[in-house]
Amino acid sequence: MPEALVIPGLVAIDPHRWEGRGQAEIVRGPLAGKATRFELSDTKDERWLVPREVAARRGLRLPDQHPALAEYPRLRARLAEAALVRVDEAGRRAGATADAAIGLGYHRGVGGGNLEVALDGWTRGFSAESAGLCRQVVGDSDDEDAAWSCSVNVVYDRVLRALTDGRYSLYDVDLAEFAARVAEPEFAAFEAELAEIEAMAAERLPLAESLLAALAAATGDTAALPGGYAARRVEEPGFTLRSGGDVTVIGAPIAVPASARWFVADVEGFTPPSRKARRGQAIARQQAAARRSATTPWLLAGGSLLALVLALAARC
Repeated sequence: MPEALVIPGLVAIDPHRWEGRGQAEIVRGPLAGKATRFELSDTKDERWLVPREVAARRGLRLPDQHPALAEYPRLRARLAEAALVRVDEAGRRAGATADAAIGLGYHRGVGGGNLEVALDGWTRGFSAESAGLCRQVVGDSDDEDAAWSCSVNVVYDRVLRALTDGRYSLYDVDLAEFAARVAEPEFAAFEAELAEIEAMAAERLPLAESLLAALAAATGDTAALPGGYAARRVEEPGFTLRSGGDVTVIGAPIAVPASARWFVADVEGFTPPSRKARRGQAIARQQAAARRSATTPWLLAGGSLLALVLALAARC
């Protein structure tokens, strides 16, 4: 069974399993190994993002401008690659999303969401329940399982790419989410992880380059790639989103071009030691916070009881 292959900025073959294995998509491009397709279907809220240049123009502090990042050059460089910046509610009220913004919402309980893109003086997008959205994506397919295999994350990603002419994707959203979430106590751990991945990538770069060359030369739906990776191509037909049923489209119908993705069936998860250590530290912090929150009510109750005793003693 082949190992995961992660060369940041070039290619990533990683099933994203914690010390496990599974199917992995072959992701190529500048965000490969740096971000994943944002798992929108796991959320139940709304987020607003603006292009990096808009955030700078609006006076928002960019994530890589945190003063403590001076000691962590790899992490600062990674955050500087975020093409989108998440805007909080205070920023929205201050007008940070007035010029241009991407609004993305989903509620896993309801099974539906919305995507709104306001760029270059126009606004387009859609809101839909997932079932109705997938029916439009699948169309008149003869594949009875097509609707069931429809991935909400992939559909939103393809629509976002179509609306922005390929400028932005859910990979950009994922990196923006990470940039907004990472906190100073985690900087050192992430810097160590990025350094370790960089060293691992340098050793496996020749394999990655030969694999990409073989993939580019592949003409069929399967390919035996260097490193023991047996790849399978999945064709995704184009579709057009229109208002109707469970789907409401903002503006003109949205034409989404056909695409293709490559997968490897069985790959070991990518878990470098520094990542395991960082996750262990994060779990320890969460457990400590949970213990503190569980102890606080008892401390408050004890303090109240002591105050009552002192008050009664003062009366005696």
